[in-house]
Amino acid sequence: MTPTSRPARIGVFGGTFDPIHRGHVQVADECASALDLDVVLMIPSFRPPHRPQPQASPADRLAMVRLAVEGHPRLQASDIEVNRGGVSYTVDTIRALVAESPSAELTLLLGWDAAREFGEWHDAAEIARLARVAVFNRSGAGAASSGDLAVLGLPADAVYVEVSSPLLSATSVRQILTREGAGEDLLPSAVASFIRDRGIYREK
Repeated sequence: MTPTSRPARIGVFGGTFDPIHRGHVQVADECASALDLDVVLMIPSFRPPHRPQPQASPADRLAMVRLAVEGHPRLQASDIEVNRGGVSYTVDTIRALVAESPSAELTLLLGWDAAREFGEWHDAAEIARLARVAVFNRSGAGAASSGDLAVLGLPADAVYVEVSSPLLSATSVRQILTREGAGEDLLPSAVASFIRDRGIYREK
């Protein structure tokens, strides 16, 4: 339960989650702990603005996120972008979360690779005004440190979080999943069962 003596601390972790894998869950848990967040909202996009349309449907990706966060008390699936539809701009999501919880402290969680493009995001200045930015390291994305944040043009109050990020990407997971029975150990077990039952990512 959120202490009444301070505002709720809400982490915002968006992505295509196509599919959500163990790496996503591990990073979100570690960021919640490192930043003392009350909850991390795991938000699958409806239509990502800077990459191809995900292979799985928005409804299936949301269902997988809901399955993945079970048993992780500080992680919560959010349908805010799936329900909104259209292109999923982060600034619209942050504005909506501020409207829902005006007193909350929002922290946008970004992998190092995404942080390098933050300055090019739609209305990045407004995002930085409404939420703190926390950058976590991503395996395979190059070494990073807290001193590098200013170079990226991130806000002055941006913070760096060191996590034990596994060398996983949704792209590589999808490629492995095309082989029958392969790759399920990279996913939360309930997500693996969901994908298997629905035949998502299998070669046709």
